[in-house]
Amino acid sequence: MNAGEVVHPRRRMALLLLGLSALLPLPGLLAAPHDTMLPIYTLFVAAVLLRRPLEAAAGRVRLPRGWAFGLLVLASGLLTETLAWLSSYLSRAPEPALLHPQLAYDLLLSPVVYGGWALAWPLLMRRWRFSLAEVFVIQGLYGILLEQDGLILRQGLASMPWGLVLWAYVFLVYGSAIGLAYLPFEQHYASEDRRGDWARLPIALGATLVATVVASLSWMAVLSLLGVSIPPPRPIVEAPLW
Repeated sequence: MNAGEVVHPRRRMALLLLGLSALLPLPGLLAAPHDTMLPIYTLFVAAVLLRRPLEAAAGRVRLPRGWAFGLLVLASGLLTETLAWLSSYLSRAPEPALLHPQLAYDLLLSPVVYGGWALAWPLLMRRWRFSLAEVFVIQGLYGILLEQDGLILRQGLASMPWGLVLWAYVFLVYGSAIGLAYLPFEQHYASEDRRGDWARLPIALGATLVATVVASLSWMAVLSLLGVSIPPPRPIVEAPLW
């Protein structure tokens, strides 16, 4: 927001409510064991409120936009996975819902998920126009459908109406992870003429699901060709890092 810019009262109220929503993770963060996963939503809200300098920084990157966006998706994925690992470590989870209990291998395996996002979204942006809210919602739904191989979806259905809380948690985490990466580039993509028909929304959801399978198989093949072996999981409290 520029100095002296007049803000419409409705927009001012929307920004105020958005800012207040950043406090949603606070109870979980202060409780024991500490939940460090949901605070990614707080980071997303902060990025929305500070979007002008982030957009300016993205405009100075000397890389093709698709590559820059994809790399930022991977970086956001590493951050998301680190926060998930920290939450599991602090809770001393016996079977953490991670790609691997040891942080180094968890991050090494992270492209099996986030690589799919980094592949799908820049390609989708070449054909269609997506708002930040649309990307957030699509990726949030993706999380509900795919997290823990569909376990979150089934648990939510089995525990209604409390299942809605579980789904909302996962929705905010996944939406924030992609939102952090897309926000600096939204205006750059919006400046180009792209189609905005409704069919792009289910297509995008399907594309991210398919791209995740492709990324998973491809990354595991790369690790195999490089001779990288992933050791069996050990208790996270006994071997937190590797």
